[in-house]
Amino acid sequence: MATESLDLVRDFLELHNLVVRVWLSPGATSLKADGLLRALPQGAEVLHVAQGAPPPSVGPAILLLTADELTGPDRKPLLDLATVAWPGRPVICGGTRDKDVLLDAINAWRVFHLLPAKPSIDELADALIRAHRASALEHAANECADQLKQECSKLRAVLEELGVTRDKLLHAERVTTVGGFHRALGARLLQHLEGLQALGRALASLPVDPRRNELLEFTVQSIRSIEILLADLLAKAARADPGDNGTSSAHAQGDERGSPP
Repeated sequence: MATESLDLVRDFLELHNLVVRVWLSPGATSLKADGLLRALPQGAEVLHVAQGAPPPSVGPAILLLTADELTGPDRKPLLDLATVAWPGRPVICGGTRDKDVLLDAINAWRVFHLLPAKPSIDELADALIRAHRASALEHAANECADQLKQECSKLRAVLEELGVTRDKLLHAERVTTVGGFHRALGARLLQHLEGLQALGRALASLPVDPRRNELLEFTVQSIRSIEILLADLLAKAARADPGDNGTSSAHAQGDERGSPP
């Protein structure tokens, strides 16, 4: 049914039960980590990243660091750590009144939130939880896009196989069977088209960044490809059985949906 793909998108875009994982930079270790852990949801992890130590291999996570570290000697390893933590985006303490710090935090670090230099535990926990929710949403969207990409590849392979089978069946004068198979596959394509359109709208609502733009571009391209395949498929079905009105209606339904912006 048409709701199958939409349910898949909803399931992935709902907040997954990802662990709230916080990585404390060397400069942020003085921010009362014990009290912070008690303020976070049950099961949360707070990891101290030692200076010069290799970055943790498990993400996503929220990197907590201080404004002084943005331009300090540990800038490069901390930027690498922020990359490992992606799609979790950093929370930075301090620098809220410094224009250069703000620009660097936004452009280089893609910061989620800037806090005062010495925030309260409640302020800190609230910012980290909101950053976690945003990263969980983006992580879910990425996973959903990857699965839809695999599904589209499978559908293309099925279409190629269908073309070979159709030619053989036409030579054997099985036009009615071929037309019915076209319509069944067309209905399946419509389901996945709806799922891709829903994904496109969800991606369009996320914060703008290169990964989101790449996924959105791929989703739009996939929608265009399926629309072309669907139009061709339904046109062939109509030629095989011109008396069937259901095919025309299904084709019109696919055209009216349109694509995400």
